[in-house]
Amino acid sequence: MKAVELKKQTVESIVESFNGAAAVYLVNFEGVTVEKDNAFRRSLKAKGVKYRAVKNTLLKRVLEKLEIKGLDDALKGATSIMVGFSDDPLAPAREIEAFHKANPDILVAKSLFVDGEVMPGSKIVDLAKIPDRKGMIAQVVAIILGPGRTIAGQVKALQEKLEKESGEAAPEAAPEA
Repeated sequence: MKAVELKKQTVESIVESFNGAAAVYLVNFEGVTVEKDNAFRRSLKAKGVKYRAVKNTLLKRVLEKLEIKGLDDALKGATSIMVGFSDDPLAPAREIEAFHKANPDILVAKSLFVDGEVMPGSKIVDLAKIPDRKGMIAQVVAIILGPGRTIAGQVKALQEKLEKESGEAAPEAAPEA
């Protein structure tokens, strides 16, 4: 009975820490060394991404309590879970992809739950390419300022051309006066 109670407490603890998740990433962590895992965890913690290795049976209960459906097929083998919250639900995707580039064949995404939709792990590459909020704001600002820069550049070129033409005409007019 004590083991059952401990499992319930573990599930509740995980659910509490993942409450408010906007995206869930299931990852195969087989082959990750302790050194790489610790470095990866530190990187995730610094970026506010929750990460945990959990037994599949407990993870199934956690997903049920979080009301996330469709990920049961991915609960085979060594599974860890990463959670992205509403401020940047794609942060885990970028972190997984960055780690995967440095360490091929390690930390492979199994399945994703983003924006209420279940996706295969192969979609992680596409999601990782989407910039974060700051990156999107920078792109919008660049788009807005783009035409203004073009117009300003054209006006300046026209102004320089007129000054050059009037500068050439001015010396001719000076002797007459």
